[in-house]
Amino acid sequence: MQLPLPVTLPDDETFDSFIPGGNDEVVSLLSCVASHSPDWRGEPALALLDAASIPLINLVGSSGRGKSHLLYATCHQLAAREIPHAYVNFTDVVNLSPKLLEALEQLPVICLDNLEAIAGHSAWEEAVFDLINRVSETRIGLLIVAAQSGPNASKVRLPDLRSRISAGLTYQLVSLNDEQRGEVLSSRAQQRGLSLSAQALHYLLNHSQRDLPSLMALLDRLDQRSLQEQKKISVALVKRELAEDTDPSAS
Repeated sequence: MQLPLPVTLPDDETFDSFIPGGNDEVVSLLSCVASHSPDWRGEPALALLDAASIPLINLVGSSGRGKSHLLYATCHQLAAREIPHAYVNFTDVVNLSPKLLEALEQLPVICLDNLEAIAGHSAWEEAVFDLINRVSETRIGLLIVAAQSGPNASKVRLPDLRSRISAGLTYQLVSLNDEQRGEVLSSRAQQRGLSLSAQALHYLLNHSQRDLPSLMALLDRLDQRSLQEQKKISVALVKRELAEDTDPSAS
C-alpha cells in the first residue's frame, strides 16, 4: 500500500529540487527518515525523533514555505525504495470519509497535509486523534503532519488532538529570501527545459507577487506562452504576462 487515494504527486517536487534556505535541519531529518524507514529507530541521525514521546513530525508555516513539497519529496523517496506509505491531503475533507485513516498505523510513514482543513470537523478531528494514538501504541509507523499553525495556535477544537500533536517534534519553516526564490525558479525552469534569462528572472522577482505559489503559477503561464509563441522567456514576455494579470482585457 502506498497511497490511500489515487493521488498523483508532482514529479518535480523532490529533495533535489527543494531549496532549504534556513530549513536545513528538517530537510536533513526528513531525507534521513525516507532513506531509513521502516528501520529508522536506532539510527543515530534520528535519535531526537526516536526519543520523542510520539513518533510525529510537525511541519508548520504559512502557505508557500514548502510544507507540501517536503511531504511529496518524502513520498517520492519512499516510493523509489518501494516502502509502503500514505499521503492524505485534507483540503478536500468534505468529500472524504474519516474511514480513510483506518489501519494506516500499519504503514512505516503516514503524511497528513493541510491539517488546518479539518478544524471544526469533529469526526475528522477524532479520527486523526485516534490515528495518532494507534501510531503511538503500535510503534510501527511515523506521522508527518503539515499545518499552517503549530499545535498551540491551531484552530483544531479537540484539546486532546492538539495535545497529541504537540508531543511530536515541531519545525517552523522559514520563508526564502529573494536570492533563494530565484534559485527555485531557475531550478524549476531548468527541469522543464525552459530558457529563462537572468534579466527576465530579475524582472519577474521584482515585479510580481513574491510568494512561491504565485511565482510557480506565473512560471506555468510563462511556459505555456513560451510554447505558444515559440519564444524564450524574455523580459518583454514577462511584462506582457504581468500586464494581462492586472488587465485581462489586454490579452
